[in-house]
Amino acid sequence: MPLINPLVTSAEEPFIVGESDFSYFEQNAHRLEGCAILFCREGTAEVMVDQCQGRLQHNSTVLLLPGTYLLFLDRSEDFRASYCTFSRDLFLEAAFRLEPGFFETVHRRPFSTPPQRIVDGTNIWFQMMAYNYSDRQNIFRYTIVKNRLQNVLLEIYDKMQRMASKDSSSNESTTRQTELFQRFAALVHENCTQEREVSFYADKLCISTRYLSTIVRCVAHTSAKEFIDRSVMLEIRMMLRSTDLSVQEIAYRLKFPDQSYLGRFFKKHAGESPTEYRNARQGRYGHRIDPSVEE
Repeated sequence: MPLINPLVTSAEEPFIVGESDFSYFEQNAHRLEGCAILFCREGTAEVMVDQCQGRLQHNSTVLLLPGTYLLFLDRSEDFRASYCTFSRDLFLEAAFRLEPGFFETVHRRPFSTPPQRIVDGTNIWFQMMAYNYSDRQNIFRYTIVKNRLQNVLLEIYDKMQRMASKDSSSNESTTRQTELFQRFAALVHENCTQEREVSFYADKLCISTRYLSTIVRCVAHTSAKEFIDRSVMLEIRMMLRSTDLSVQEIAYRLKFPDQSYLGRFFKKHAGESPTEYRNARQGRYGHRIDPSVEE
């Protein structure tokens, strides 16, 4: 039986509250259309949110913004998490007061393990959301949910600002490097489907490729090229899993010279060919595989 993505909303259900083991996302990168908040109830999981890897354990949370890639690298058999997921439109209505710095910070630090008093508040918030989800006859249901989402986003933003003020003792050069890395990560997220060379991003940031590589190594503990390649791999995995595009069509869309080049690139990073990756997930996720697809 195919696994089902629990974080999919619709026009009829712009928000959903539930609990899941998130097996759908295990070794299966997926780009979210809307926003989601996950609250770990039991077990543990190693999770990738875009290029940020973190560990979910009891009472830890992760905030997922629209357009985010979600991938579970590993999870214990008893892993369970409560979730609230919201459509992109509902999220945008609730987030209109938030500054750009909020989104940059969440992209950099989506995971958190809050103190007990905040855990208690999180439990209460999820209980209220579950009540609103089941109370379908309430004529103000949509407005109430939007306000509850806005409230929790503002709470998160407040805690982030407080944390930032505590960390303000960082020296100016470190702050400058962090800012440049954040801009680099945002550029990669936006352009990696078309641009894979470090020089493109260095030019956009008006710095040398050597300096950009130094910054990425210092902040992310990887090379700039590896950072870009991981984003490209997420795009390829998503296309292989969620579309019927042939490998040749994917290579064309991502500006690879040809499908053989893409195949070598994918196998270098994944240890298997694009076709092997797609076929291995055919039964699990219930997607139709085009038999004419070639590596």
